[in-house]
Amino acid sequence: MRHLPARDPRPQAEGPCILIARDLTPADSAALDLAEIAAFCTSAGGATSHAVQVAYSLGIPTVVAAGDGVLSIPEGQMCALDGDTGTLHAGLEGSDLDAAIAYRDQDRAQACHLAAVGTTPVILTGTVMGASQVTEMRAAGAEGIGLFATELAFLGREQRLADEDEHYQAYRAIARAVGEAPVTLRTLDIGGDKEMPALGLPEEDNPFLGVRGLRLSLRRPDLFLPQLRAAYRAARDDGARLRLMFPMVTGVEEFTRAAQMAREVQAELGAPPLPLGVMVEVPACALAVDQFVQHVDFLSIGTNDLAQYLTATSRTNSALARDFDPLHVAVTRTVQTITAAAAGSVPVSACGGLAGDPVGAVVLASLGVTALAVAVPYLPEVRDALCRADASSLATIRDQALETGGSRLLRSLVTSLLDL
Repeated sequence: MRHLPARDPRPQAEGPCILIARDLTPADSAALDLAEIAAFCTSAGGATSHAVQVAYSLGIPTVVAAGDGVLSIPEGQMCALDGDTGTLHAGLEGSDLDAAIAYRDQDRAQACHLAAVGTTPVILTGTVMGASQVTEMRAAGAEGIGLFATELAFLGREQRLADEDEHYQAYRAIARAVGEAPVTLRTLDIGGDKEMPALGLPEEDNPFLGVRGLRLSLRRPDLFLPQLRAAYRAARDDGARLRLMFPMVTGVEEFTRAAQMAREVQAELGAPPLPLGVMVEVPACALAVDQFVQHVDFLSIGTNDLAQYLTATSRTNSALARDFDPLHVAVTRTVQTITAAAAGSVPVSACGGLAGDPVGAVVLASLGVTALAVAVPYLPEVRDALCRADASSLATIRDQALETGGSRLLRSLVTSLLDL
């Protein structure tokens, strides 16, 4: 911001640009003007950071942890960014530029030909940033919203927190956009690399293991109760089919406390009951799922944080960006443990980067996940991959996932079996 002109804070350029920066916060990503930003590249950060997840949800091609060399690329230089391979090509001209344009156009054409039809072994739902994405989500064949991260609608505020009415308007807009389809609201998930300056929270030595998610909500009823009231008002006044999902849960007692608060709000407002569930993203929760299924209405596996905690690999450390493996055998075995413990009791969905990766989605389906919450831009590719999978191929993929796991091996196997 120090380098931007005081009178006009926007960079001056013709057409959509590739934004290059050291790193971006989730609030930065959410505020990007898609008419001006075609892609972004950072020198630091991690592939599953929340800033990248926001960009992923918006369909913005992204390269992270590219090294400080990218910061020296002159402004205005012609570049091409390939999010699939994690490559930034600088100084393109002549035949190289023509080839990049042709590759982009071919990629867009292929995406348009992926049909939103066919039978999939799991239910597909969308992960959205707002009501504006619902039309595209429906066109891709999603059955409702599997994840609406409520905090993303209010990140970046410096002074004032969202009040109950603002939450209510956001929730009813989402619910009205999807009609009769269900909407899963994840309650406030602040902490880690998602900051909300208006909260004035103290700095923590290790914020990913600190007061975040439901831990924060239980400590701050002034934040939690307005969300609960807004959701139950939307269900009462607008007939919204909402589900409430609590993040960063480690013990059953945390869930039962939150559920009790929710039911007290429901009774106070005379609202209909809402299904209550938890995100399984902490190993303590994953290994105690047999206790949770006695209390919850549904479970959703948060693949990004679960992989981070299981492998002790930071989501935001650029030095570890290439080491982060969401299909590590410890992750696949844990997913199977969760689905086995919940089988016949409650449905188990999955969200995060793994659910939106065609290969990852197939692996999750093979391990018994019953639904996937996928960022809207990636629904067609995920649906196409799942439609190619039959019982025999899923069994082969499951066996490999539980025996050795690993992104490299599983990617090769799934790509070969399903001709991706």
